[in-house]
Amino acid sequence: MRWWRSERGQKFLREVGSVVLGVVIALGLGAVATEIGWRIEVFRAHRALAEEMGEIMGQARERERAESCYLRRLDTLSVIVDRAAASGRLPPVGSPGSPLMRTWSRGVWNSVLGDTASHFSRADLDNLSGAYEFVDLLARHSERELELWSELYTIVGPGRAIDTEEAADLRRAISAARLESNLVTLAAVRLQQIVRAFDLGYSRDAARPYAEQPLSQVPFCRPFGPVPPRYGRAPLDGAGDRARATPITRDDAGLPAR
Repeated sequence: MRWWRSERGQKFLREVGSVVLGVVIALGLGAVATEIGWRIEVFRAHRALAEEMGEIMGQARERERAESCYLRRLDTLSVIVDRAAASGRLPPVGSPGSPLMRTWSRGVWNSVLGDTASHFSRADLDNLSGAYEFVDLLARHSERELELWSELYTIVGPGRAIDTEEAADLRRAISAARLESNLVTLAAVRLQQIVRAFDLGYSRDAARPYAEQPLSQVPFCRPFGPVPPRYGRAPLDGAGDRARATPITRDDAGLPAR
């Protein structure tokens, strides 16, 4: 009689089979537990992304609404420079305001791009990646826009002589600032379109403080400021004092200071 047919052999095989079955069940349960764990992580990631995207969507809508103020302010500066070039002298010019300072955050998205993103659906991953490409464009062109406005602030002061070369430089800066403004607005509009077209979740509560802010609070939508007694002004003058007057709290982050 063969060994495996004996009572002793049968007992051994039953014991081995039990061990093997236990291992298989354990592995299966482990795989299920791992999958459940990743589903929970994906859910949490989507919830955190919705908060981040809500703030971004609000900022994008705010910028879209303020577009006409930006362009009108550049038109006014163009007239000032043209008249100064003809007369050879800049008139007294007050502060024209500053571009909206926004963070265009992507910290949550950066943190998700590790292991968690690999468990997103392919559609969600592609669509979110596309949306954040426009967030990157918004951040990059907003920074460049602020640099150009720093150049334009050289005309802010009590009045002085100007030559044709400086006037030409200012015209180029105005054109470049207009281009950056157009690019920022375009990116803001496209971002909103992508988020809505592909049903990417975002927090309306996070978006609301920015999206519904009165345009009277946008610097370029307000009149020019008072003429300073000397030259050397810059965008965001006094931003530190305004930030201290409107602190960020745990209960209400509020709008970032300009």
